[in-house]
Amino acid sequence: MNEQLEQTVFGDLANLEKSLAEDATGDRARAMLSYFADVAKSSEGLLQTAAAAERQLISQLIEAFHAAQRIVRHIWETLHNASLAV
Repeated sequence: MNEQLEQTVFGDLANLEKSLAEDATGDRARAMLSYFADVAKSSEGLLQTAAAAERQLISQLIEAFHAAQRIVRHIWETLHNASLAV
């Protein structure tokens, strides 16, 4: 099962890299960054009402979405040798 999950993750990353490589304008990258920012922000509201275990999970999700933003930005900027304006 771990090998299958690993293949899925690497496949998804390859698709992400291909999509960002084809995104010369940065529109797709900006849309992804915006999506991850929106989800992280909406999840922050849940922290105020959630129990401790739920708060921990929500915090991890927020960190994951912020990490996803950094990954998308880094891949796009590396592929296009430019800074992505958001």
